[in-house]
Amino acid sequence: MAYELGTSSSVTDLLDKFRLFAVAQGWSVNRWVTAGSGRELCIQKGSAFFNFRAWSNETMLVNGSTGTNKFGITLNGSDGYSAGATWDRQPGYPVRGTTSGGDQAHVLFPLVTTVGPFPAYHFFAPDTKTLFAEVEVTTGTFLRFGCGALDLFNPSAPGGGRFCYSTGGEHVTSSTTWGSWLGSDADHTSFAMELVPFRGADYAENNGGPSFGSMVRAQFGSLDNWAGSGRTTTETALQAACQGGGVHDKVLREYSSNPLNGVGLLLPNVVSLNVSNEFLSPIGVIPGMRFMDMSNYLPGDEFTLGTDTWKVFPWYSKGGIGYNRGIAYLKVV
Repeated sequence: MAYELGTSSSVTDLLDKFRLFAVAQGWSVNRWVTAGSGRELCIQKGSAFFNFRAWSNETMLVNGSTGTNKFGITLNGSDGYSAGATWDRQPGYPVRGTTSGGDQAHVLFPLVTTVGPFPAYHFFAPDTKTLFAEVEVTTGTFLRFGCGALDLFNPSAPGGGRFCYSTGGEHVTSSTTWGSWLGSDADHTSFAMELVPFRGADYAENNGGPSFGSMVRAQFGSLDNWAGSGRTTTETALQAACQGGGVHDKVLREYSSNPLNGVGLLLPNVVSLNVSNEFLSPIGVIPGMRFMDMSNYLPGDEFTLGTDTWKVFPWYSKGGIGYNRGIAYLKVV
């Protein structure tokens, strides 16, 4: 369990430093190779496998769609590792509902307003099974990615609660027109990105699938694969839908500062599987992560509750497309 603060010169340097942080937390590296002008990384801890690709001015594949001259990181999870398989088609990879452009699913850490250097990165390992990366891409502006396993309600739940997330899952640009993610807001039903883990069901009645940025490994009935964040199966690119914290507690999340002491309420991120578009089956809680209102906090501020220290960041930039919503991490040193 650890916390690391540093700077990064480029997207490949960022992924390299994340790799070293993972190794320091006991993760094994199954692949670390040059790919194009970027890098491929496959890591493992026990039965948890996660796979990354850093892109540096390349033709990037994201959920069946390609874009040229792209920078960023795509990632997904799997059930195992095979040296002969491509980085994103490892055994048990997340399968999309269409084979157009390839059936493998990804989440995306998009770099469109800058390609580096980055003022700061914050790596968190709140427990032995989870890794978070919070990246200040430009001063006051943050993007994120991470992977690990939920704190399960049922310790024997199939899939082990493995999850991964990033900002979104489709190609985006630096445009700030109304029809772009930087020109809308975090609740826009057509152009928003997920920004923080498992909130697709919060804002998108029909997001068309690719804007999901989170997935969890699940097994229920005929499903034995990864579920994507969204309200219903038809609205996510994967074979099943899931949702997380902040959906039902939206008012608390957005107006949560305690009037007596100004401290924001910390809302746990409970991840549930959407079963047959009829009911939710709670799987577990993302460890060491909470949603909150940060009206009384600045990006990177720390506060202590009991013996725990939390560090808070805006969903994108404070007062920007994510309003004053914050994401807080447990800082363990």
